[in-house]
Amino acid sequence: MARFPKGLFTSDPPRSGNSNNLYRRSVYTEELGEPHSIFPGNGPDDVEVLAFPRDFSLIDPAGNGFVLLTNGMSDRRMSIPSTAGENTDRRAELMWYVREPDPNVISNLKWLAEYPFIDNTWLGFGHRIEMPWSPVSGSDFRIFLFLTPIIAPDKGIAEALTIDNDDVTILCVHLISGAEYEFIRTARLDAFLDILDEHHYPIVFDPKRTSYV
Repeated sequence: MARFPKGLFTSDPPRSGNSNNLYRRSVYTEELGEPHSIFPGNGPDDVEVLAFPRDFSLIDPAGNGFVLLTNGMSDRRMSIPSTAGENTDRRAELMWYVREPDPNVISNLKWLAEYPFIDNTWLGFGHRIEMPWSPVSGSDFRIFLFLTPIIAPDKGIAEALTIDNDDVTILCVHLISGAEYEFIRTARLDAFLDILDEHHYPIVFDPKRTSYV
């Protein structure tokens, strides 16, 4: 599928302080097709979530599911510390692979998109957020882990998005167990990613998944 070059827009130029929802939607739909559902934001800074249907059968025997994408998080720059490096992306949108766009998952995705601006912080590859309880019903896991997408169309979105000359990263949301969290802290993220490969980790969120550690 053809991709928009970075910076191509269909309405106003993508800039800080503006709502760039139409611009991002055009990039999303170019890669993923038309959304099945749109869950609007509730305020001027609240992001919307778009649900795109997908057949995952080539990589997941369970078959159909949805790609959830936030639309609005990247309108604001995250607070990046100087120690993070010059090439760290200051803007992000979040993605979550799910079987159905459950309201509980949607509300968590919206909250995660606001998290960097509530705590004056940032989210990047390998970051974790430990919750006091499981944020998703049906799952015992309570730690969010953020990774970059590995599926070509989803990687293509990040390659196409830019706002005010800032690249926009796409971060995929995952839930991990407390034991897996401790393993990452001691053995590092690369070792944990190897474990996910060994166990054929399901790319579509499965609340019944058992801990691999």
